[in-house]
Amino acid sequence: MSAQIFSIDAREDGGAKLALNFKHDAHSGIRRISCDLSPDGLLQLVLYAEALSLRQHLGHPAASRLSVDGLELSCDPATPDLHVTRQAGYARQTASIPLEFFQAEMAGMTEICMSRAEVSKHAPVLKQLLAECVGPEKLDQRLGQDEADLVLHQLREIAFLLLVREASARGSALGRKLRGKKTQDQAREAVRVILLELATELVPVSA
Repeated sequence: MSAQIFSIDAREDGGAKLALNFKHDAHSGIRRISCDLSPDGLLQLVLYAEALSLRQHLGHPAASRLSVDGLELSCDPATPDLHVTRQAGYARQTASIPLEFFQAEMAGMTEICMSRAEVSKHAPVLKQLLAECVGPEKLDQRLGQDEADLVLHQLREIAFLLLVREASARGSALGRKLRGKKTQDQAREAVRVILLELATELVPVSA
């Protein structure tokens, strides 16, 4: 049940419309999976796609799963496809997308989410703090300088999206630290921890 057409279109409210047209082996004609993603749902999907992309780029794909807005995505490194399940009430639909098609389509969504995050009031200071963070220990020795720079850039983008979401939440402790003159060191440490946690999760030691 491989998808014939996969598309995802951003909406003005910050969410997106996802659609897959596919042919079911047991039925004639084309079937369709569609899902309205909330703004946070779209961000989760973008972060998932970015993590998949980084692990695949490093040659260390891993099994993964995401559940968001009634949609479940799963990836098995033994297959070239991303598996999609849509649960709406008692109705359940499943299909698959070649992972390369999914990543190509999601690249545009990543750019949109980055553009939206960059207009956040916390964006300038977060970008500055991330730029000050050094990469994981000996990353350049493991990957070579050019490759390490590319990986660190992608880690910073993922961290930036996560941190903007956290800092923008009402009552955010990180937001308070970013705004306070006396808490900049605490904010810097919080940013550093997020970046290193991402590196530990997404960049295998053997990379």
